[in-house]
Amino acid sequence: MATVPGFADVALQLVLSGLNRPAYITFGVDPTDTDPMTIAGAINTAASGAGSLMSIMDNAVLLRSVRVSLGTDGSEDVVGVLTGSTLGGAARTSLPPNCAMLVHKLTARGGRRGRGRMFLPWCTTEAEVDEAGIITPTNVNQVQTAMNAFRSALSSAGNPMVILHEPSQPGVGHPSTPGAPNVVTSLVVDPLISTQRRRLGR
Repeated sequence: MATVPGFADVALQLVLSGLNRPAYITFGVDPTDTDPMTIAGAINTAASGAGSLMSIMDNAVLLRSVRVSLGTDGSEDVVGVLTGSTLGGAARTSLPPNCAMLVHKLTARGGRRGRGRMFLPWCTTEAEVDEAGIITPTNVNQVQTAMNAFRSALSSAGNPMVILHEPSQPGVGHPSTPGAPNVVTSLVVDPLISTQRRRLGR
């Protein structure tokens, strides 16, 4: 589906050394620039900055690429893919990629349309998660600080994070109007470990 004109759909590709199957972190932005490669470069810088997203990733994890799909008026998306080279900054033996930390995207819009989420692999260890799936407050606070820095860095670079909307699926009992993308006002790290089965290779 085409991206809303003037907005961009972003995918960060992460690769763990020794594992061929990559993981992706996806989100939308409302960019100031109109060149997808320029936007990708700014997002790469925001993710790689001190105390930002890559600082809490396992140091065996590489941010291999930043893909930006920029919506245009009356035409197909314009795509730019930037090759990354940033390694994670945390010396840890992390959990497998299907065990991820869940980050809630919150906006000023009410209802389900006003919320989103993203999953962060390779940023917690077995010792930091108890038998009930609760992540230690220290680890949660570390990731929360990095998420705050990442969102701020995106905004400072002219690429505030947004939630992009799609039409309700056929058969939905109470369909809602997609509306314009909503600016993410905060990212909140969930203290309960989450899963993404598709990230575990077979």
